[in-house]
Amino acid sequence: MPVPKIGFSAFLKIINSNPRPQRSIVRDRFRPSSGGYDFHKSFRYRVQQVSFAGLTPTEVLASTQQISREPERRSARRALEQFFVWKEEHPGEMFSSKAISFESPAGQFKLEFAPDFLLEIAGRRTAVHLWNTQHDLSTRLVRAALCSVATRHPLEDRPDDFAVLSLRDRTLYRWSDADRETAVLGERLLGLLDMQFAAARTELGLPASPREEPRPLS
Repeated sequence: MPVPKIGFSAFLKIINSNPRPQRSIVRDRFRPSSGGYDFHKSFRYRVQQVSFAGLTPTEVLASTQQISREPERRSARRALEQFFVWKEEHPGEMFSSKAISFESPAGQFKLEFAPDFLLEIAGRRTAVHLWNTQHDLSTRLVRAALCSVATRHPLEDRPDDFAVLSLRDRTLYRWSDADRETAVLGERLLGLLDMQFAAARTELGLPASPREEPRPLS
């Protein structure tokens, strides 16, 4: 069975959930899936259009009328409005930034951090991941997660900072604001989630570690 891959927003949702919902989310990662429907894809696409394709905020907001599902349309428009307010407060040219993915310490899952853009903030080239989910975030947990990303990013072409911008309230969570204890917490979170995945594998009758699964013959 392939090692589950978790996007950064999904990871934030897991670590900011209570233990019982955490277990349910982890078990769901082992269920057959055709990829599912990405509720926020249309919003992220429009951020890319205004950031890199030269569209204006007015044009991008007008284009949300093309989103057929009303809840998705409302969510995208609200998030874009928040994003444009924040961007006026943080002027500067935006650049693309490569995603980074890495394996958890026990190899139970892979975590991917995909920045929506790179922008200079307070003198730092900052890779920013947008959060547009109706779920409360803990400042310390978000910074801890960003520490895990920062410590694993290759030094070559590494951004100066990593951040999550919540479009619920335009809060910017930055790795550079984390202390050493928060960095240690980031590693603990990866380890705790490894344990959750191992427990789920055992419940499903799988080897406790994907590293124990027989390799296919070449």
